[in-house]
Amino acid sequence: MAELLPHSGVIKDGEHILPLRVYYEDTDAGGIVYYANYLKYMERGRSDMLRKLGIDQGEMLKFLEPDDIKFVVIRSEVDYIKPAELDDEITVHTRVSKLGKASLSMTQEVRRGNDLLAKGVIRAASLNKQDRPARMPKRIMEKLTKG
Repeated sequence: MAELLPHSGVIKDGEHILPLRVYYEDTDAGGIVYYANYLKYMERGRSDMLRKLGIDQGEMLKFLEPDDIKFVVIRSEVDYIKPAELDDEITVHTRVSKLGKASLSMTQEVRRGNDLLAKGVIRAASLNKQDRPARMPKRIMEKLTKG
């Protein structure tokens, strides 16, 4: 990584960039990142992006406000291009690509320097306390569009 990023990443030109390091626990016996761990990296990217935008998912899960929601992944599509290896410094790039009334899609890339390792599209729905689809509150929509 050329520049040192904060632990929770930065938002630059509408894209959240999260720095990570590949640990031994992330790899198989050959030192290559196990494919399912890319989904974990992407989850961290999405969670930290929402946190940076001022969206507190932990607070929303308490459902203290009548319009509070929770996000649940309803679709994930990932292409694996090159392997990450033990001790690699990688970055997860996350961007809101589509915003609906009760769902959003995020495009994500996992990179090692200029090398694209994996790319994906994750779609999440917003649900209310009863686990029914719910319109995203205006305060959440505004934060997602400002990112």
